[in-house]
Amino acid sequence: MKGERIVAGLRCSEVLAGLSAYFDGELDAATREAVEAHVRGCDACTRFGGRFAAAVGTLRETLGAATPLDDEVAERLDRALFEATPTAR
Repeated sequence: MKGERIVAGLRCSEVLAGLSAYFDGELDAATREAVEAHVRGCDACTRFGGRFAAAVGTLRETLGAATPLDDEVAERLDRALFEATPTAR
């Protein structure tokens, strides 16, 4: 990670690698506190977080909402899936 720093005993890359575990509540209390202290004190992570949030927002706008299937196509798909399922017969 460009501009990586060590804050609260953790490198930016270590915090990034552990974010999923952090949000899933899988970190022990000491590691969780270190991640929180790092994020509070690291301007590089603050900038990265802002850029990441902006990228996600742009991606959402670019992709847009899924186009719903019309009723006829949905019925044909349901029928084909039902007929292809061995336990459905």
